Amino acid sequence: MERPPTATDTRWLPHLFTQDVDTVPIHCVRPADTDRPTWAVYQHTHYLGTLHARPGEGWYIQATRELHTDFANAIRALRRPPTWPRVRAHAVEWARLTLGDPDLRVINIQTTGLHDPRALQIAVSSTHGTVFNELINPNHPVTPDATRLHHHTLHTTRHAPTFSDILDDLTNALHGRRCIAYNLPFVQRVLHAEIARHHGTRIPHRPLAQAAFWDDAIAPVAQWTGLWSAQHHSYRRQPLPSAHEAAAKCQALLRQLTALADN
Repeated sequence: MERPPTATDTRWLPHLFTQDVDTVPIHCVRPADTDRPTWAVYQHTHYLGTLHARPGEGWYIQATRELHTDFANAIRALRRPPTWPRVRAHAVEWARLTLGDPDLRVINIQTTGLHDPRALQIAVSSTHGTVFNELINPNHPVTPDATRLHHHTLHTTRHAPTFSDILDDLTNALHGRRCIAYNLPFVQRVLHAEIARHHGTRIPHRPLAQAAFWDDAIAPVAQWTGLWSAQHHSYRRQPLPSAHEAAAKCQALLRQLTALADN
């Protein structure tokens, strides 16, 4: 098909159509005994399940009784491995243990861009609220793509403290805590580089990272959501729905962890 199937108007959808999802063809066949917007879904010759188009709502999966606004995500849900219930239960248990830890801290860093990123805003939150939130002067150009997301430039940060100015307070906020990030390798990469510059060395400096207990929420959230990528043979990473502001991202992650824990 030239355009992705949409549940908004199913009149143009044929009885038989093929759509690539994550580079793998999906064949949809409407049963001969119905005129309803219902299709049996196959990957190659393997039957995945049945999809119902609900105009104005999305694609309904009959077996699991879940609704997806996007056709591709409905297919990814149908592709879940048989181990998914066990994997999802493990993610739920991880979220419950994480939220139950009184030393929990959630951290988010907004940066100047993805190439040679410098910290531009750092926030740390607990389940009781924001415990640290600082705009930072990166003394480094901010890429247009980053500005489009968080709306900051060198001009808006020119009067903000530097990373060195806030390092002691940040260390106090994280020291001895269980620190959760969303995409932990990126967060630690930024922190290591900033601390190395603070100490005037090109060698990454890791005392802050070693002073806390770190974990990454991105895999448990992906596993709990359960949208399987046939292309990468893994659960797809999910975006955090919030403004690109560090404290807002921390709160969004806490809400996501709560959703996992509540199952």
